[in-house]
Amino acid sequence: MAKTERLYYTDCYLREFEAQVLRIEPAEKGTRVYLDRTAFYPDSGGQPSDLGTLDGIPVRGVVDEGEVVAHVLERAPGQERVKGSIDWLRRFDHMQQHTGQHVLSAAFEKTGNYKTVSFHLGSTESSIDLDSDRLGRRQIEEAEGLANEVIFEDRPVRIFFQPADAAREMDLRKPTFREGDVRLVEVEGFDLSACGGTHLRSTGAIGLVCVRKFERMKGLTRVEFVCGRRALRAGRGDFQTLTEAARLFSAALENVPGLITKQSEELRAALRAQEKLIERLAQYRATELVQSAPEKAGRKIVRIILESEEALEAKKLAYAVVKQPAAVALIGVKGKPATLYFSQSPGAATDLGKILKQALAQVGGKGGGAKDFAQGGGIDESRLEETLSAAESLL
Repeated sequence: MAKTERLYYTDCYLREFEAQVLRIEPAEKGTRVYLDRTAFYPDSGGQPSDLGTLDGIPVRGVVDEGEVVAHVLERAPGQERVKGSIDWLRRFDHMQQHTGQHVLSAAFEKTGNYKTVSFHLGSTESSIDLDSDRLGRRQIEEAEGLANEVIFEDRPVRIFFQPADAAREMDLRKPTFREGDVRLVEVEGFDLSACGGTHLRSTGAIGLVCVRKFERMKGLTRVEFVCGRRALRAGRGDFQTLTEAARLFSAALENVPGLITKQSEELRAALRAQEKLIERLAQYRATELVQSAPEKAGRKIVRIILESEEALEAKKLAYAVVKQPAAVALIGVKGKPATLYFSQSPGAATDLGKILKQALAQVGGKGGGAKDFAQGGGIDESRLEETLSAAESLL
């Protein structure tokens, strides 16, 4: 079959086209249609495929099969001559993100010699992986600032072809190993890269590049970013979030971070105080429970089911009980699912980890632990009493 002429190579702004159907094949979901020419960009090079319609039939995906491009449709078109229409909002968004990536990657290389080793264009954010895990906020902001200066300057973006040998002699940001004619994308005076993706005519159409997040991982730094409309939506969302936070604090926007820090510190202090109170309560309660508990084989057996709102106290109570000599705690906590804590004073011959497993196996739960302390759950709270009774019989 003849090669597919890729119209997007020379005109990324082409929204509609006509083409001849060369072949139709069944696909797993729908059908694959092959054309003599197409403006649909296939999923390739970290950039998702275009979507749109062929003769009004939705195009679900576009696949690069080497010499040809397959269009995945819900059903086959009824004509041999078809009209294609690109989802322009999606295409232009991808052009903004991909051209923005070229500028940002070049900026990282110029400011710190950090090279881009991979690129991914996602549905909400895009990312590049840089060849160093030593980047911090200063390096990120420096590259981001330079990239936006290039955007604000509205530099021309030129797409042209060169023979592979000639291209390899040029100052490419990343070497190319392609043969034949190589498609080059040039940001005037700033970047030159071999690339088959769709791009803007000038950097000004990128609008803005905004780094949203970065993380270090095994010798690399992943930088997540948004451009154009995505940057507008992200900024608008951030402003709405900050405005709502300011309203809840009854404060100015610029005071929100400080108030959050203050409240976080106060919350941590309150939680520490609460934990100490729970520990003291558990100690008092444990003493009372052990004193009134029945004795079995020389040991006090504390068997109790707590309400779900007492979950924070349950584990501390299990530890507090066994501070008493010759004591065992069999504690169940209601919830969905229910939880169990078993503990015993040191020196006993029984193995609570094994006992818990045996008791839970009878009701479909799971758990385990050490000889003197075990925990588990995964059962309905209606079966807690049954489980605790089975465990006590195994002591």
